[in-house]
Amino acid sequence: MSSGELRYLEIKIVLYNSSKFVLLDEPYNGLSPLMVDVVNELIKVNSPRKGIIITDHNYQNVIKISTRLVLIKDGKMHIVNKKEDLVEKGYLSKNCFS
Repeated sequence: MSSGELRYLEIKIVLYNSSKFVLLDEPYNGLSPLMVDVVNELIKVNSPRKGIIITDHNYQNVIKISTRLVLIKDGKMHIVNKKEDLVEKGYLSKNCFS
């Protein structure tokens, strides 16, 4: 199996286990764009029955799938409502909107 296929299998096992909450640490790492869509669908299907926490630097995929966003920076939590909040908090530059 490729590293992307192994990553997908790990995510699927974690999402379909019996726990009430799961932490997906950088789930998009090593996945092709098509597999990102598949993983996002798995997250959507499983989110009504369990809490899912995603930590990832790939903010675009996280924004697409999340129902609540929090940025942790300099030891503080910041609620994120839109992409512009990431610029305001110093996580993204204004050039990211180009």
